[in-house]
Amino acid sequence: MNDRFVLVTGCSTGIGKACAVYLAKSGFSVMAGVRRDQDAKNLELIAGSNLQGIQLDIADSGSIAAATVKIAEITGDSGLAGIVNNAGISVPGPVEFVSREDWRRQFEVNVFGQVEVTRELLPLVRRHVAARGRGAGRIVFIGSIAGRITMPMSGPYSASKHAIAAIVAALRMELREQGIHVCLIEPGAIQSEIWRKGIEFAATIAPDAPPREF
Repeated sequence: MNDRFVLVTGCSTGIGKACAVYLAKSGFSVMAGVRRDQDAKNLELIAGSNLQGIQLDIADSGSIAAATVKIAEITGDSGLAGIVNNAGISVPGPVEFVSREDWRRQFEVNVFGQVEVTRELLPLVRRHVAARGRGAGRIVFIGSIAGRITMPMSGPYSASKHAIAAIVAALRMELREQGIHVCLIEPGAIQSEIWRKGIEFAATIAPDAPPREF
């Protein structure tokens, strides 16, 4: 592995997996955040020696702290060239029937987790910029077109993507003078496991929806 280290979160499936493999095959040293050992092994087989799986659950502060220590050990004086904040979930359902707990779960992953990962790893990005010069550090957030256009049954997901767009806009301005680029990618509909998981979750809440009274 070379000294251009990049962390990608949420690499078990979908966009995160594709990004991690692409970056590894493009010559970057990729640390792929996953929650299961088997997913890490699968990625390492696909991407080769430029990719290393990292145990990381962005909804768990303890997991983020442990991953930060490991990433700091791996990157050493080189620091992190980039962070790709990709991990996310979809909590679908009518606004009226999604519980407070499920709203929190949506934001814990899609917003608070991404912010905490970025906050904890920013010193390593600054270390890379100090070694390589202004513009050498990148922080990328994978947003969604749902952050611009909201559809029925997607209120929690769209709200989380609206929120991350606002956070990215602020962070971009705050880090500009430090030579760190921050960007938001807002893809349209992409075939991914996130939607299957969302549909399965929606099936669990439908039977519990209270009757409407008029």
